Amino acid sequence: MPLIRIRERVPGCDPERFWAAPLEHARLLDMRDKYAAQLELARTTEAERKPLLRALASRWPGSLREAELIGPVEVAARLERAQRGLALAEQPAREWLAQDESAAALLLWSSLHAALADLLRFRRSSLARPSVTGLADWIAADPSLAERWPAAKLLPERLGDKLELRCAYLWSCARTGLALAQLNQLLFARAGHWDRRPSDPEWAHD
Repeated sequence: MPLIRIRERVPGCDPERFWAAPLEHARLLDMRDKYAAQLELARTTEAERKPLLRALASRWPGSLREAELIGPVEVAARLERAQRGLALAEQPAREWLAQDESAAALLLWSSLHAALADLLRFRRSSLARPSVTGLADWIAADPSLAERWPAAKLLPERLGDKLELRCAYLWSCARTGLALAQLNQLLFARAGHWDRRPSDPEWAHD
């Protein structure tokens, strides 16, 4: 991946492991279904959009923002990449990226949708005011979340205690070794004002 610059940003988060993981067939099917749904949304009339909007937001948190920013042409391109990727299922992700580095967006979104869904589920289940400390404790109590939230005990130290959806994007930087601007460029096919905020940890930026 010569153009994707990675480095270790948080101890316990191994970017090499993220990019070397196998391309799971189920994840590729899920991404294919998402982009097919986004493309359908772009082709519908205003009256038909509401149920599709709800379905997309529920199944793939963050996908509405993605579709709005990348536009129908890039949605169609990502759908095609997902379909081509099925031929490489169960092989290391690096092999796919060596052929098409832009396919990184699909890998990143696949993990980010799940992390955003975790955050939303935690906020709904929290009896107290949701916090990053509470999220870290909640993750620690569920071993199935460890892959998506490695080194979760470091979340409060590295992110502060204000819980917001941006936490999932920042921890994606930790998992993947990307700077936030790189991550957003791959996710949304553009850079923007969201790339840096005064509250962001310095480790998330180059």
